[in-house]
Amino acid sequence: MEKNKQLGESMVATASHAQITEAVLEKNDENHFQVKVIQQILWVDGVRYKLREIYGISSATEATGNDNDSGKECVICMTEPKDTAVLPCRHMYMCSECAKELRLQSDKCPICRLGDKSR
Repeated sequence: MEKNKQLGESMVATASHAQITEAVLEKNDENHFQVKVIQQILWVDGVRYKLREIYGISSATEATGNDNDSGKECVICMTEPKDTAVLPCRHMYMCSECAKELRLQSDKCPICRLGDKSR
């Protein structure tokens, strides 16, 4: 597997944009298989980015069909749609205006209390 990984990354090094998806096939029952994504990597102009899940984004996109669904609004102001993710924890639960205000008050995520280690 490591040799295949090195081969994939060396092929990407020559391209300006590429995506690598590492996945495995899992057998569900006698006749059915399921693909399970292990990780995704993007290469843009020679720079490698590892894609990560954003927690809370699925409820925001799933709720667009019905305006009565909860889960799509900011948990702070409860009026605007959530559109901002907190790093490094990747929680997405608030709007950009509330995120700006919260950033002035604290470096910690109100959901998990993980602080921003990049500052």
